[in-house]
Amino acid sequence: MSCKLLFFRLSLALLALQLSRLFFFLFNFHSFQSLSASEIFLTFLGGFRFDIWSVFTIFLPLVVLHFIPGKYRTTKGFTKFFSIYFTIGIFVILLPDFIDTEYIKFTSKRSTFDLFNLITTGDDTLTLIPAFLTDFWYIPTGWILLSSGIVFIYRKYLNKPLPPMELAIKSSLISLASIIVLAGLFILTFRGTGYRPVSLNTAALYTSPPGINLVLNSSFTLLNTADKEELELKSFMTAQEAAAIFNPTYTSGKVNQHNPSNVIILIVESLSKEYCGYYNDGKGYTPFLDSLFSESLVFENSFSNGKKSPEALPSIFAGIPTLIDQPYAFSQYANNNISGLPSLLKNHHYQTAFFHGGKNGSMGFDLFSKILGFEEYYGLNEYPDKNDFDGNWGIWDEIYLKYFAEKLDSFQTPFLASVFTLSSHHPYSIPEKYKDKFPVGSLPIHQAVAYADYALRNFFIEAAKHEWYKNTLFVITGDHTSINDIEKYNTRVGTYAVPICFFHPSDTSLNSNKSTVFQHTDISPTILDYLGIKENIICFGQSLFKKSKKYSINYLSGIYWITDGAYYLLFDGNKSIGLYKYPEDVFEKENLLLLRSEKKQELEQYLMAYIQQYNERVRFNKLTN
Repeated sequence: MSCKLLFFRLSLALLALQLSRLFFFLFNFHSFQSLSASEIFLTFLGGFRFDIWSVFTIFLPLVVLHFIPGKYRTTKGFTKFFSIYFTIGIFVILLPDFIDTEYIKFTSKRSTFDLFNLITTGDDTLTLIPAFLTDFWYIPTGWILLSSGIVFIYRKYLNKPLPPMELAIKSSLISLASIIVLAGLFILTFRGTGYRPVSLNTAALYTSPPGINLVLNSSFTLLNTADKEELELKSFMTAQEAAAIFNPTYTSGKVNQHNPSNVIILIVESLSKEYCGYYNDGKGYTPFLDSLFSESLVFENSFSNGKKSPEALPSIFAGIPTLIDQPYAFSQYANNNISGLPSLLKNHHYQTAFFHGGKNGSMGFDLFSKILGFEEYYGLNEYPDKNDFDGNWGIWDEIYLKYFAEKLDSFQTPFLASVFTLSSHHPYSIPEKYKDKFPVGSLPIHQAVAYADYALRNFFIEAAKHEWYKNTLFVITGDHTSINDIEKYNTRVGTYAVPICFFHPSDTSLNSNKSTVFQHTDISPTILDYLGIKENIICFGQSLFKKSKKYSINYLSGIYWITDGAYYLLFDGNKSIGLYKYPEDVFEKENLLLLRSEKKQELEQYLMAYIQQYNERVRFNKLTN
């Protein structure tokens, strides 16, 4: 009886959230017109995952009390407590959904925990509440009617005392089974079956980007981001002054005529410049890449915009660096509308796909690639022969890259395809048959990098056999750096030094080495310009073809740094704390902050404009035009 009563009470709360989702859908129907009827149905079905999370979170005390023995279980006072708690809980759990029914028209996303900070930071939100209630009278009306209706059903049919524990124990097997089922449901709800707990970007599992706001509920997005870092708004200068110094709004495609090349972006796990002989007087573990770099457009001063694999995708494909203390892809802003390269190219009839030989769910690639706009995702689940599993992460690079090349034959052209390798990730294992083929080096990663380089060599040999090869722009980079034993790479700037290479078999104009500063966020706008594709985008990088001075910007543990290739500046979020020559003084022995005031001023102004625009646009979901 106790379990049955709990089941009906929780089901009633779930019904309330689905009805509020229907209300949300009807009043924002225009936002979901691109979804088919079947997609809308699956979105509502997937919404149960997030509704269960919210219901368990709000009503957890009631769930626990259903199974605690005691004489109080049958008292009127305890039954009344249940009724009051359920009533308050229903009004609370539904309120954010109804608020977002209109508020989403301004933010384009479900509310996250930073909403409370907006209310308490002295803005006009509180004073505007009377006007909101007048203009959007149907919102509080709908909230009150639905909440009251659910509470009415509860009090009429479910407002019953719990049975004595003795009676419950008599059906102990049923009770035990119910507890196990509830415990399993609780774990699945909060942890899920993947490698990361349920978060905002889990919604991408159940729908395409246009349906993400529908599959979520607002109590989930608020509660799930309660412990997430919030970007602090900065006012270093006026908005006009900031835009004059750095403007993230960019119109691409003005440089080249339309060039419908295919695009392949190869992201090599942990590929640091340190491992490449091309950058280190021939001393390295990448003979193939070294030879390819000599026939490509490469950069002496190229950097990643993060230190973790999940940070590579937002920066490479959407021009969004990591300027917070967690990967953007796992932050409360992960579901912001973004100008992802895959979605932009899809508008120009490109087929788009992301490949990763690792387990589906690994590093959140399957979810965030969908948010970026990739139409297809190929992970370990989609790979045809699981016998090729490396025993750790996924499919060996050599085998997976061959599969990748062959799979592209089935794609329509032009296409954008990206593959993220994995064999050069810890524990740095390579196939047994190659144990004596590659140099061991001084670090465990060296042999794995040499194997990855060999896999890339074989990939290009295979790719050259296919028709699409000669009309393909290849972009090769590392996601981030890793362990090192060369001192200059064990520095603040050196730990972001990754190669970035553009290679086209039929375009020798790309054969050059540039001293220009170039970072991951510069890749997408450069590709769009190279292809001659005109798009208005928001991007925190600059196209190589844009005639302006280039900078690289990064952030780690509260400290920002910016370099122009001659100096780099350290900034603590409020003031500059160091200025050093680059690359001469990467060990930061001589602080030139007081001696080079003009350089300090230049770098500081650019960085402050950059941070100010980044924080505002990310926080308020202004990452698209």
